[in-house]
Amino acid sequence: MSDAAPLRNAAEAGASVDLIDQLPNGLAVLAADGNWLRANAALGDLWGVAPAALVGHAAHRERLPALAARIDAALAQLPVADETLRDVAVPDDATGRHLRLTLRPLADGTALLQLHDDTALKRLEAQQETLAFGISHELRAPVRAIEQFARRLLAQDGTADPQTARDHLQRIQQASGHAGGLIDALLETMRASRPPRAAAAVDVSLLGDWICAELQDTDPGRATEIQIAPDLWAWGDEHALKQLLGKLLHNAWKFSAQRDTVRITLEGERVGDRLQLRLRDAGRGFDMRYAERLFVPFRRLHSADDGAGHGLGLAIAQQLARAQGGHIRVESEPDAGTTFFIELPAVPDEDAAAP
Repeated sequence: MSDAAPLRNAAEAGASVDLIDQLPNGLAVLAADGNWLRANAALGDLWGVAPAALVGHAAHRERLPALAARIDAALAQLPVADETLRDVAVPDDATGRHLRLTLRPLADGTALLQLHDDTALKRLEAQQETLAFGISHELRAPVRAIEQFARRLLAQDGTADPQTARDHLQRIQQASGHAGGLIDALLETMRASRPPRAAAAVDVSLLGDWICAELQDTDPGRATEIQIAPDLWAWGDEHALKQLLGKLLHNAWKFSAQRDTVRITLEGERVGDRLQLRLRDAGRGFDMRYAERLFVPFRRLHSADDGAGHGLGLAIAQQLARAQGGHIRVESEPDAGTTFFIELPAVPDEDAAAP
């Protein structure tokens, strides 16, 4: 327990050791020479290592290279506090998270390093910007259309052409439908990043068959060749995974509109503790130079005439995948089709047997 000495007073030895391990923020105690004396479990979880692996050397020089020199300089000034190392953003964090660092001197000549994870806050801020953009820009066009054609209707007198009035009403109806669909999609975007419900074994093959049957019911005249591999099992929230798969299959169906036959294949396999899925279509595809736009809200690769919607479907799918502990990537070729690669948690070994 000698490594815990800097944290405790003689009267409260056990309490301080327990406290640092229970706190949710990443914490470490550093000696003036840069040596790490203690790291708590939250900090180990943040970097995906055992806390003991951070102790006994200057771990900040490896884990926080962009701030290592400033941390060393602050440690050299102990016990004087370096006020410039309070709530400092960690640049280029290898974990992809948004971290803030604070270094505080302790009474015994050591220092307490704190890392706060602002990732959830940053995602919330980004979501708020997305919603604000959607409300202020994307909704503006249908609302303006409703207002304009309603004004024209009101301005018509008793001799107005009934067909013209019908055309105005039809345009109002279309704009209303577009606005309603966009509002629904914005609500889906808000909900997609929420923590998932309790995970369970999910039959992805069954979900794929179910969703494709729904697509065929809504468009019964289309010729189809759909192949869904059996025994694809994921671990997650069934409702969220159905929503995720629905977005991707609807995208495949929509952008196969110019084909005589809709061809969709869903297959995959378990690799370690992950389920790796491949969803292929033979639709119109796209140029991979623009692939970074695909999962960005309101960034469309095609026009409305080519089947593009509000530009939120695939962004929602990626948010749902990440909320389940997975992710989606894509490969495509113009006029040859698109393949989505979906990685999700597999069913844990003890629950691997399908019911």
